[in-house]
Amino acid sequence: MNILRYLDIKSLVKQFKEEGLSMRRRFAFYVFSVICLFLAVILILLNLFGILNLTDRQIMNDLDAQLSACSDSIESDCDELAACAISFSGQLSDSIQNYLTENNISFDELKDNSKELDALQNKLYSSVYLNMQVAPASGAFCILDTTANSNSDTELYSGIYLKYINLYSENTVNNDFSIYRGSFSTGKSMDINFHSGWKNESSTDFFEHCNETFSDGTHYVLSPASTIPDTWERARYIYVPIRDYNDNIIGVCGYEINDLLFQLSYKTEVGRWGDIDCGLLDERNDICSGQFSSGRYNNIRNGLNIKKQRGSQLFDFGSEKCVGLIKEITLGNEIFSVVVMIQKTQYESFLRKGQINILIIFLIVAILAAVCCVFMSKKYVSPIMKKIELVKTKENYGEQLRIREIDDLFAFLEEKDNYYEQQLDDLENAKRFAEEEAQKAKEEYEKAAEKYELAKSEIDRLAEKHKEEIVPEEYQFFVENLSMLTPAEYRVYELYLSGKTAKQIAEILHITENTLKYHNKNIYSKLGISSRKQLLRFAALKQHRDGKEDWT
Repeated sequence: MNILRYLDIKSLVKQFKEEGLSMRRRFAFYVFSVICLFLAVILILLNLFGILNLTDRQIMNDLDAQLSACSDSIESDCDELAACAISFSGQLSDSIQNYLTENNISFDELKDNSKELDALQNKLYSSVYLNMQVAPASGAFCILDTTANSNSDTELYSGIYLKYINLYSENTVNNDFSIYRGSFSTGKSMDINFHSGWKNESSTDFFEHCNETFSDGTHYVLSPASTIPDTWERARYIYVPIRDYNDNIIGVCGYEINDLLFQLSYKTEVGRWGDIDCGLLDERNDICSGQFSSGRYNNIRNGLNIKKQRGSQLFDFGSEKCVGLIKEITLGNEIFSVVVMIQKTQYESFLRKGQINILIIFLIVAILAAVCCVFMSKKYVSPIMKKIELVKTKENYGEQLRIREIDDLFAFLEEKDNYYEQQLDDLENAKRFAEEEAQKAKEEYEKAAEKYELAKSEIDRLAEKHKEEIVPEEYQFFVENLSMLTPAEYRVYELYLSGKTAKQIAEILHITENTLKYHNKNIYSKLGISSRKQLLRFAALKQHRDGKEDWT
């Protein structure tokens, strides 16, 4: 209840407006404010250095570890498959050269020679089939830089393309093929079922730039993921050139890695943060796509939008968003991006839980701070307040608090009390003396007032007497010609009336004495007087009569 009383903000505000906060509450409020400010500074610093949300760091650390493992695995698998493809290429090269030698023909003579091409495919089929069995791939192919139909509108190439129909078996021996492309005679002789995707020859753009691609010592090329022609599947391919004994490229062979095989090879990891998916991305024509360990991302056809955010990347698939990390790796002669990610909803859910945990910790600290404030207030402020009450009631100061500064303060206050009592007595005596002096001053004032009234009566009498001494015609001329004075002359006249001397008037008007004499001469002439004494006498009479009654 005490804590609630101290935390009653509404009552504190009302009390502060009316009478201010008590010392006890002020102390508790200041201590609590300092603790909260300290916590806020820690919170801001932790946020600036990115260590506020430990959950976010833990997620990113786990994703980073998963990213390293995944990229290492993809590099290792690609290198292994490339090694198989290079061996595959060597076997095909030997088989082709042996066939050409046995039949005494050149490679160029195979063009438009369907009989020889069918015979050559029969010889190569076993190599393609066996290499597909031993390699971790969803299909294998070999394509020769020749054709049985050079007059076709589309440039075609003779070759064999085998693809598994079932990748879920523990082994791939004697599995059916979902795709076979090659000569009809070879397929019949091998008892292959022809599906709707069968073609006698294949189209490829490999030979348009193969010499340029493999001229710098590149051993294999990994293609971007793309849709397999005439199917709904997507795959990427590892290409290795087939060379003759003169090191001329006469064909290409390699393996297919379709989306399903990628999913089976890099299964979604289920950890404490939920499902962690990985993927291998490539960018083509400013569209980012790739293969993922989860089928729902492989089915997205509109590309992937990647946005960089603090400490991670946001992967926007349109209907779904994920948060994760990216690492670039080199496969063949191309740069690809390996990603690991979790769904954004999972990520935000764990972040909220982490933030709630931090908030709970800070709330607990704040509550403990409030309890400490109340305890400190009772421990240190309450005794002081008790002492103050004793001081207010002028009782004995009581026992010492054993707080040196406070005990010294109250000792000082007690000493001051004695001093102020003495001062009060002195002030009372001074007050009595002042009252006596005031009474005397009052009596003196009354006497002075009586003298003033007598003097005033005497002045009135003298004024009446002077009235008899002043020539009325001269005075009348004086009064009537006052309006003839210029502003400067009238100002001099007023200053004379106020009792100023000639020197003072010259200083006030900032004029010389000669100029003042000139003004005096004009004033005397216009008013019909001969001296300043006569001027002042006429002016005094005029003031007196203006205050009484008109001259008659």
